[in-house]
Amino acid sequence: MTMRLPRTGAGPSKLLLLRAELSPRDDDILTFLNRHRYATTTQLRDVFFAEHATPTAGTRACIRVLHRLLHHRLVARLERRVGGSVRGSAASIWYLDAPGERLTRPEGARRRRFAAVSTPFLTHTLAVTDAHVALIRRARTGAFTIERIDVEPDSWRPFLTRAGTSTILKPDLFAHLATPDYDDHWYLEVDLGTESLPVLLAKCRTYAAYKATGRAQAEHGVFPRVLWLLPTEARVARLRAAIQAAPSLDDRLYVCATREQLADVLEDPDAFATRAVDTEGGRNP
Repeated sequence: MTMRLPRTGAGPSKLLLLRAELSPRDDDILTFLNRHRYATTTQLRDVFFAEHATPTAGTRACIRVLHRLLHHRLVARLERRVGGSVRGSAASIWYLDAPGERLTRPEGARRRRFAAVSTPFLTHTLAVTDAHVALIRRARTGAFTIERIDVEPDSWRPFLTRAGTSTILKPDLFAHLATPDYDDHWYLEVDLGTESLPVLLAKCRTYAAYKATGRAQAEHGVFPRVLWLLPTEARVARLRAAIQAAPSLDDRLYVCATREQLADVLEDPDAFATRAVDTEGGRNP
């Protein structure tokens, strides 16, 4: 199933006028959508309107701003909406319309087109967005500060394996989180249960091959731990067992948990690992 998105456009003079009218928060919303491609009203509310007294008030304020950006054709809305108990505009999924994409496009970068999007791609993209939003919400509690978040393709790392094969490591997210005592570095993989375990293990072997190059250690000081966020406890158990049984994988490198356990993982990663980490694993004192 694919969803067709409408075409639109705006001349350079109109874009200049629109840019002058944008608030810093407007700019941040457009930049967030540029990085993540798609986000729900609730996700945007939790990131940019958390200061309101209640979630309902935050949702209303968020919708007002999004409708203004929609009026200027800087953002657009998918016909499809998220499920569950959410109704109305709060259930909408947002993306950059052509003028918004032009405003946020880095100089020299290629135009990003939103002609069609498949349902599996959209579902996974929103799940990755949700992981980023969860990190932001957790950071607001004072548990850590977010030093850096890379979203794909900025999180990707091309490299040569020891066999001389050219490949690309493609984490869904890279996160550098800091506390007064530690710097934690993570590669995040968001799994929806649609891929077989051999596919996930192949991705784990790509991480192992990238670790062998030493490039991540030179960049971060340690090799980041790999956090698999999975849909069910049963799938967590199966992937943990498969990693531990794979002779070519160091299971100290990988942490498996459900998406709902993300905050607990960040508080005590070793509790979710297949074996306690004693050497590396993305944590700098």
